[in-house]
Amino acid sequence: MTKSVLHDLAIAGGGTLLIALVLIVVGRMLARRGAGPLVTRKIPHALCGLFAAVAAFQLTNGTVVAGVLAAATLALAFIVERGLVPVPGVFDGTRSRDYGLVAFAGGALLATLAFWPDRVAIAGGVVVLGLADAGAALIGQRFGRHQVTAGGGVRTLEGSVAFVAIAFAVSWTFCTVWLELNSFMAVTVSIFVALTTAAVELLVLPAADNLLITPWVALLLHVAQELSTDDALRWLAAAVFGCAIVPFMLRMRWLDLPGALCGGLIAGVAVGLGGWGWIIPAALFFSLTSVLTGYQRPVRSGGMRSMSQVAVNAGLPVLVPVIGYAFTGDPLWYAVSIGGIAAGIADSWASEIGRFSKQDPVSVRTRGRVAKGTSGAISPLGSAATVGGALAVGCFGAVFGGLAMIPVGLLAGIAGSAVDTLIGASVQARFVCGSCGADVEDPLHCGAPTQPSSGWRWVDNDVVNACANATGMVVGFAVFVLIGG
Repeated sequence: MTKSVLHDLAIAGGGTLLIALVLIVVGRMLARRGAGPLVTRKIPHALCGLFAAVAAFQLTNGTVVAGVLAAATLALAFIVERGLVPVPGVFDGTRSRDYGLVAFAGGALLATLAFWPDRVAIAGGVVVLGLADAGAALIGQRFGRHQVTAGGGVRTLEGSVAFVAIAFAVSWTFCTVWLELNSFMAVTVSIFVALTTAAVELLVLPAADNLLITPWVALLLHVAQELSTDDALRWLAAAVFGCAIVPFMLRMRWLDLPGALCGGLIAGVAVGLGGWGWIIPAALFFSLTSVLTGYQRPVRSGGMRSMSQVAVNAGLPVLVPVIGYAFTGDPLWYAVSIGGIAAGIADSWASEIGRFSKQDPVSVRTRGRVAKGTSGAISPLGSAATVGGALAVGCFGAVFGGLAMIPVGLLAGIAGSAVDTLIGASVQARFVCGSCGADVEDPLHCGAPTQPSSGWRWVDNDVVNACANATGMVVGFAVFVLIGG
């Protein structure tokens, strides 16, 4: 074993023990001084983030670092699962919150695996999480007066503002001191980091933010090292654009608040990491679909679209590929995105335009006619809308990605819509309303729980759409490769 490996094992092992000691000693000191549970959790966590960041600059062997982080993640998970709470106050005693420490280590592990040996990016991600998360929680508890209910639970506006400010300050410090970016670049990158991480922290479930924020910030700081001035201007425009469309979507009543925030995050990230061509097709066609949904339907039965629908129909086909593109710069990822968008639009247009058919659709399972809007059914008008929607997305994608996007969009859209229909006809969950007797797809109807009638209960509409969009993404990938795009 080389001296460098032994050195890294000593530093990493010693750092892990030091972090554990900080959790125990500082947590107990704060508890004895009468500090509340939130303070006794968040301050030690923030200190641990600082120690972990310092340790990153002392290490040279990525395998050792990943191994120690993996061991720490497993050990913390074992402690939480077994209920071994060595430090009352530091651990909350509830799995959902105590898994925050597990996710903290897991997020650092993901960042290490993805970006080592870029220690600056990894350390920046750890410090942003440690300080911004703790600061937001403490300020929100002390000064929070305006609650914000989003996908991840209830936060406060004051806490979210504090998160943005702290994340900006930490990012700016790393950009200026270690990355040596000029003032404009440092401010632009820091704004983008602060706003996107605050959105993630606001939207995701408790503990999940600890898993996601460190690798996310590490990605942004890693990419920022190669940014040109034009790229930085696009990041700034992306941040403004992402913030601006949130009130627009709320005013149009297309999305609820969590959905609008998620949409703003996806739009900003897509423009920032990829360019305008990554969001314009999705924005245009999903806007047209929203108009179709409301056409001759004064009160939409399902209400505004939710965050889960946005995540499935925009996050999956846009956010995932653009992150892959940021890693590699390969245009293949744009084909993946167009394939996923085409699948979602083709299926949506089949449903929204198909309802104007003069005849009821035919179920692909029973081959009998069923009511309009029934999953797993087809009609000539709906099938034509499927092809038209897929082709339209492909043609529009060709403006930004070349002529190869036309067959990508067409074939991926048809394939994704076919998968949606097949799953809807076979295993999608269906329920019977006890009040009106209607056969529905939702576990609630007429203000009361419904009774399962067929299908797999966990296969709801979001799961079906996710499978269809994923199919479109895979087909888009395959078509682009086969035609030599």
